[in-house]
Amino acid sequence: MRSFANLFLILFIADGGFSLVDELIPLLSPLAPFTGLRLFLAGAVIIMAVPLYFSLGIDRRLPKRVFLPLIAFTLFWPLFTWLFPALADVRAFGLLAAAVQVLLGMLPLRYFRNCGQRSLTMPPELFAAPFFSLRNTLLYCAASLAVVPLVLAMYLLSSADAYMAGHTAGFMRLEPGGLRMTERVYRRDNRTIRLAAMIHVGNREYYDELSGSIAAGRIVVLAEGVSDAGNLLRNRIDYGKVAGFLGLVSQQEMRFRGRLIEEEEFESPRPNLLGEEARKTANQPDILRADVDVSAFRPPTLLFLDAVGKHLSTSPSFIKGVVALNSWGEKNITQEMHAVIMEDILHRRNLAVIRHLDQALERYDTVVIPWGALHMKEIETEVVKRGFKLQEERQRVSIDFLKLLQGRPDSL
Repeated sequence: MRSFANLFLILFIADGGFSLVDELIPLLSPLAPFTGLRLFLAGAVIIMAVPLYFSLGIDRRLPKRVFLPLIAFTLFWPLFTWLFPALADVRAFGLLAAAVQVLLGMLPLRYFRNCGQRSLTMPPELFAAPFFSLRNTLLYCAASLAVVPLVLAMYLLSSADAYMAGHTAGFMRLEPGGLRMTERVYRRDNRTIRLAAMIHVGNREYYDELSGSIAAGRIVVLAEGVSDAGNLLRNRIDYGKVAGFLGLVSQQEMRFRGRLIEEEEFESPRPNLLGEEARKTANQPDILRADVDVSAFRPPTLLFLDAVGKHLSTSPSFIKGVVALNSWGEKNITQEMHAVIMEDILHRRNLAVIRHLDQALERYDTVVIPWGALHMKEIETEVVKRGFKLQEERQRVSIDFLKLLQGRPDSL
């Protein structure tokens, strides 16, 4: 155990030193000489910190006052930018982290000097005492009962955030305080595209803020919303009921101020209106449902959508509905069917809105696309392909966890 603990101390100090140099050099030059080595050392320190933490409860000879601060830094510091997102934009944050790590690395030197030693590693004399103490183990386990679940929960949520960000190109982020949706503004010459990530259920303030941000002018909102002209679905998805389960509101309650138009009108010049109607609609944005009809979907997708509507509408609670739907999916959905469903729900619908986008850019100065976050990765790629450059990014809280807990929905 002494060799393992000493190796951790050496790697921890080396990681801090190389990190500090790696943060300082880019301030003077564009070089980043130790980035690869720094990542390797950081990974090794994190991997070693976990078994070392549990070893403190078994081997009473390991000085907790030395190792606990180092282990806490190793496990918690990577979460700081997730816990406090504003730190991600602070350039000095990495430099501060490296400096703190170097200072913490001096703790063993100070402690072992007090014991008559001048070494960064643990001297053999510390291991002359007995290896195990039941009292030490029991007290350590009792203290860990409050710490370990918290750390695991934080890493689980942080991993979920990374998963969401990866699949939505950062348009959806999970933070300790809630779920955030991103809007990105792209411009090319005198044309503007607003990509506003959406979620089917959320706080009313989120929808009100987004709908209120649409100004007057030559603007079109390409709204999502799959139609069912042929009544192919026996059970439709009722997001209003889902929202009620969670104490939220449905996206269907969001109302953009503007003039609803149909496909035929969108493809033809805007008519010259007269009188009172002209006064009401002057400079108002046009709103077009730029989505597909369910008739464009293949049988596996229709089967899945019908099952979603059935289980969420007939279950007594949201959780039971999700569990029932998951059980149904495990029995009925194959990998091939899953691929078809995802292509229909995401790719086919994305093609529809991109087709409308190209038409809209010929007639409007600003195009607003408030679509689901999972759609945004492909839509954004197509926007960039058309020569648009990112100009601005905004974030809105779609689900506030504190408000959700205060609502205390009983039907979960």
